[in-house]
Amino acid sequence: MRFKLIYNILLLSLISCNSKSDRLTTDGKELNLKTLEKTTESELKTEELNWPSAEKAMSFLKEYGNENSENKVVLKTRLGNITIQLYDDTPLHRANFIFNTKRKLYEKTIFYRVVPDFMIQGGNSDYDKTLEMRASNSAYYVTNEVQANHIHKKGAVAMAMTYIDNPEMKSAQYSYYIVIGKIFDAAVLEATEKEYKIKIPEENKLIYKSLGGTPHLDGVHTVFGEVIEGIDVVEAISKEKTDSGDWPINDVIIDCEVLKD
Repeated sequence: MRFKLIYNILLLSLISCNSKSDRLTTDGKELNLKTLEKTTESELKTEELNWPSAEKAMSFLKEYGNENSENKVVLKTRLGNITIQLYDDTPLHRANFIFNTKRKLYEKTIFYRVVPDFMIQGGNSDYDKTLEMRASNSAYYVTNEVQANHIHKKGAVAMAMTYIDNPEMKSAQYSYYIVIGKIFDAAVLEATEKEYKIKIPEENKLIYKSLGGTPHLDGVHTVFGEVIEGIDVVEAISKEKTDSGDWPINDVIIDCEVLKD
């Protein structure tokens, strides 16, 4: 029987079983409980403080980003791999994504909402170990880092967010989406501007006419990266058969890995 996670609806109009029950994981290193007495109390306390509190999350991410400069992540799925380039000029979002990946907070997550010609959304999980780890981490929102030069073109990666009681348009902690969108002609772009009361710059219109995307989300959600390999995998995932809630019938499970430069 399939148990789905319970999560706040994020509107877009959007380790292995090998007798390791006697082990802890600290900063990605296994620590055998039999040798735990050899680890000083101060060392354990320092490790614990590496998790951000909600109040200090943004300062934590700023410091974490300075110490962790990686900007490529690969998402591994049964349909293939997706390689993402993270932008350096959205530093809090880059650091948050790298932190979530390195700390295994994206372990066995799922693309839980897929919509053809729109986007695929991932980042949540019903994997027990991941949920346990997340429960020990503080809940926070990431400060909006919208950049005019990062638009919702096909392949763009952005963070989801709630539209309820969120005037500063802060991003979700875990949920992200990858844009598919569609190709627009001049008339549809004009209609989109009128419907959403936005002005699409001419240079962006050229991209939406040739590559496609979802222009009505520009200036709202923070785009913090883009797919550099595997856009065909993104499209394949979007075509998976889904239930009435856009959740794939056959789970598309994601394993994340930070790529070294």
